[in-house]
Amino acid sequence: LFMLAGCGDKAETASAQGKDIKATTGQARLASVPRNVTATGSLQAGTTVMVSTRMMGWVRQVHVTEGQQVAKGDALLSIDDSDLKAKKAQAEAGIAEARAVLANAEKMAARFENLYAEKSVSKQQLDDVLTGRDRAAAGVQMAKAGLTEVKVHLSYLDIVAPVAGVVTRKMIEAGNMANPGLPLVSLESAGDMKVVAHLGEKDVSAVSVGSQVTVDVTSLSGATFNVPLTKVVPTANPGSRTYDIEAALATADARLKSGMFARVTVPVGTREAILVPHAAVHKRGQLTGVWVVTADKTAHL
Repeated sequence: LFMLAGCGDKAETASAQGKDIKATTGQARLASVPRNVTATGSLQAGTTVMVSTRMMGWVRQVHVTEGQQVAKGDALLSIDDSDLKAKKAQAEAGIAEARAVLANAEKMAARFENLYAEKSVSKQQLDDVLTGRDRAAAGVQMAKAGLTEVKVHLSYLDIVAPVAGVVTRKMIEAGNMANPGLPLVSLESAGDMKVVAHLGEKDVSAVSVGSQVTVDVTSLSGATFNVPLTKVVPTANPGSRTYDIEAALATADARLKSGMFARVTVPVGTREAILVPHAAVHKRGQLTGVWVVTADKTAHL
């Protein structure tokens, strides 16, 4: 042990030996470069419609299935119309009755006008008959309005597609009760897509509608798009404290599907950075570096 300790005291640390090299040097410089942040989001259809009804009733038939392409005006589902058809017949009968009353009132008015001209009735009697005729005419108009109302209600029972697109979800089946305001069928417009991403509160003030962003759909090869923002929502999401930004993807890429994950690169100003020539950058495994020449002409990685 004493011998080993004595040898250790006399040991000298070996230093790394350099070697002479010839190389071309470049100048590093300080410059302002764009500062980008990455916002995560997902793809959505350009237009999404939740179809509902204003009338309560039993669903008689559902005409579509999930994934089906529909055109604007195509039938989606039908609600039982037995009650309203009975009300329509009643309203039509009311119109016929009101017209008969009006015809009789017009004959009566014409007769009293002749009698008044012959001074056989008083002005008060004539006015009463004319008022009755006007009330009969108003009764006809009221009966027609009742029929129009029933027809409007009947139109709500045959639900049609408000836009052309794809049926993405069906929330009701034949025999179920449809209630006013509750969604029955979900539609997404075909072809046009948009990306909705979430930006932090620190960076949202640096963007506006028209700001150019880069959208990368990571699950697809080559699905990268440079597009302008079409919407910046000024109110934060309560849970995440992030702000929604949207951009339309004007592309015919059929691979894009609603719900796909996307990364949106958003420029939010500039930052100071040291720039070096690209050829001076060296990669060794997972390390990236440059050779720096000091004042004594020694190169260090």
